[in-house]
Amino acid sequence: MRTVEGEGRMTRELELSPRHGGDLVSVEYSLELANDKGIEAGFSADKTTGDFGDGIFVESIEEDAASGQVQDDAQLDYKIAAACGVVAGLCDSIFVGKFSLDKANEWGSEKVNEFVVWVAKQHSGFKGESLRDAIHFLEDQYPFVGDKYTAEFGGGLQHHLRDFSHHFSLEGLVFSILTQFTGKVYGTNQNGDFIAVPVEERWFKEGLIGDTVCEKLFLGTVRWFFHMASDAPGSSSNPGEGTGIPGPFLSIIKELSALPVFKNAMDSGMGLRKLLSKMFNGTLFAQVDDEGRKVLRRFNLRTEIGIVHVLGRQALPVLLNECLTRGCYFLHHLYLEMKNNEVDSLDDLSQLDMGVVLPFNNSRVVRMVSIASATFTAVDLADAAIRAALVGILVGGFDGKLFLLKINYVGVTRLVFAIGVDVKTVWERRASHRQRRQNDDSAGRVTMEMLSLKPEHLSVLFSIERLALYEDIDRSRAVDRREKEEWFDRWSENLPDDCDLLNRGQVKERIEELVARDGNTWKALVLIELARFTPYDLYRFETESENPEGGPDSSIKRTKRPKFDSKILEELWRDVSGDSDKSPVQQTAKALNRNVGVLNGSRTKKIVGAAGTAAIAVATGGAAFTLAPVIAPLFAGSAVAGLSGAALTSASLAAVGGGALAAGGFGMAGGTAIIAGGGAVLGLVGGSGVTAVASLLTDSKGAFALDECSKLLTFCQSDFAQADMKPETIERIRQGLLDQIERMEIQQEVLSRRSEDKDLDKAEKKETKKELSGLKKSLGYMRNCEKELVKLINQKSRSKETVTVSKGHVGSA
Repeated sequence: MRTVEGEGRMTRELELSPRHGGDLVSVEYSLELANDKGIEAGFSADKTTGDFGDGIFVESIEEDAASGQVQDDAQLDYKIAAACGVVAGLCDSIFVGKFSLDKANEWGSEKVNEFVVWVAKQHSGFKGESLRDAIHFLEDQYPFVGDKYTAEFGGGLQHHLRDFSHHFSLEGLVFSILTQFTGKVYGTNQNGDFIAVPVEERWFKEGLIGDTVCEKLFLGTVRWFFHMASDAPGSSSNPGEGTGIPGPFLSIIKELSALPVFKNAMDSGMGLRKLLSKMFNGTLFAQVDDEGRKVLRRFNLRTEIGIVHVLGRQALPVLLNECLTRGCYFLHHLYLEMKNNEVDSLDDLSQLDMGVVLPFNNSRVVRMVSIASATFTAVDLADAAIRAALVGILVGGFDGKLFLLKINYVGVTRLVFAIGVDVKTVWERRASHRQRRQNDDSAGRVTMEMLSLKPEHLSVLFSIERLALYEDIDRSRAVDRREKEEWFDRWSENLPDDCDLLNRGQVKERIEELVARDGNTWKALVLIELARFTPYDLYRFETESENPEGGPDSSIKRTKRPKFDSKILEELWRDVSGDSDKSPVQQTAKALNRNVGVLNGSRTKKIVGAAGTAAIAVATGGAAFTLAPVIAPLFAGSAVAGLSGAALTSASLAAVGGGALAAGGFGMAGGTAIIAGGGAVLGLVGGSGVTAVASLLTDSKGAFALDECSKLLTFCQSDFAQADMKPETIERIRQGLLDQIERMEIQQEVLSRRSEDKDLDKAEKKETKKELSGLKKSLGYMRNCEKELVKLINQKSRSKETVTVSKGHVGSA
């Protein structure tokens, strides 16, 4: 996060991750001092990000400047890691020096010579002292069958390279044992072709090939090892200076070069074969001395041992860098833990979280090591380049050879591995984050399914309402029947196109099927919508709104709306559902009314769904779910751009429901169910719907929040829902509500500051205060709803504990 001060405020750049995937986006937001307990503020998008219509938003920004806690500053850790890299890089420059093949060969030869003399002295029959004596003794004591075929493998200079049993490596040991069991010596000819030379019978008689399995294993391993010791420093005629034997590195390359796949791909024109031969016999790295003589520089086992030693020297500053970085992390975070936990004695040390202090298995440490390694390599390369440039001034050009020799290759290798581990860690963290988000989404989908009606459920709901309307119209007086039929026609036109309308018998069968498949929870939502179903209520208002002048038409005679016999709904529901309650719809209506009173502090208010939203419902054409067609276009956003009228409503509800039924979504009916089921107040519609919910929650009376919260609370309290819901499910619903509350608190802070802005004109300030007033009311209803949900959770938890204790008591009896 970057902080820039200026113009009396702090502007900060924050990296955000979109809720529904996508690339990271940077936005800018401003914080101004608010109060002592911290700052929660809104945000302003950077020009490059546009608006937040794609669902990218800041849910909460909170800073506690007055906290007594010592803050864990990641940037400080990273700066410390860079400093460690500089220190280790300077040590490498001063003490390690450049890579030298001559020094490597010299050191390796010295150690090999000492080892060969030591091996010879372990034998009681050895009486000599010199390297020549040791080589001569070991050659006599441990003759080797491979030496009998020197000519077949290229003579004295090349047969140790071409004869695979002369390789001092695991592969060389395998070929030595293989020779004992197959009677053949394996290697390559002068053209690089793999060959197997049969061992003559006389060498079997000489005892170079064993007769039994034990003899073969002994000769193939023990004799092989001691013979390799005699060959390593060269021949007895030229001790310490001969060709020696190839080490593990050169051996494996030579063996691979004999394979057809490598030979065809890498050895065009026998280039690799010649390169290996020149490396081994010393002509590839040969130099001319001051007297003009050619000095061979062989690459063999002695050289490889020396190179390991040189690389070991290079590893020291790399190891120093690693230890410094991890040690600094440990000391820094040990200090933070001790400071924050107020450690004053040894007994207080038990309070420390050592998982945070120890410099292992920690993404912060992984990043610090990457930074330290990158800094070390940068210093190393800079040192090599400067030295090569200074020497180049004397020779008339950049000394590229010196540059390559000065590079710390151990440090470069460590950097590659550090970056790999860092990338892997970041990838795993993002994968873990995606998994957590998927789990959250999965839990959210479960919650949404609990709060929504599927198309089959909606079919039952609409069919019951339709049957009730038919029955009511049949029972009506002639004077009301025409108006009711006209309203019924309008209502029918607004039903979803994919709604399957059923007769009474079909409804009964469908309910039985759905109960068997989905349980009883969905019945609670159906009853809520039946309790809120108020037909004919908008007939006269709708007719008056047709006046093109926008005011009431004086030519229309105002009459009372036709009455609807709500008992018909009760009778229908009891008949088709088999519900034993006498008045399930009326009981639900009373529960809605009671919850409205709980939420707004008054027990005498009317049900908001039937009265409070009448003005909004004028635009719906009398659809069953009064709010759905109004707020659905706000949720759907650009998905319904360019549409109007019935097409706009239908497309909006389909978009909210997850797309058309043909595409696998819930369709228009699903969108209606999500909004009507209480998901809107939770912001569960996601995407741009979150912003739409926020705007609806700022209406001056808070009617939307009160309506949604009363439905949500009534649903959670319903006997049908209570039977199937666990406390964890209600807790997820509560958490969704809390998330929406937090978002609205941020908006409240933004509106509060905007209302105090002196640059606003009177109309804008009035509108802002009006929105702020409505938002405060909405927040009050939502907080009260959250408290009631907590009571429900506690109640269900106590009931669960009581049942558990009762079962335990019965079991013990």
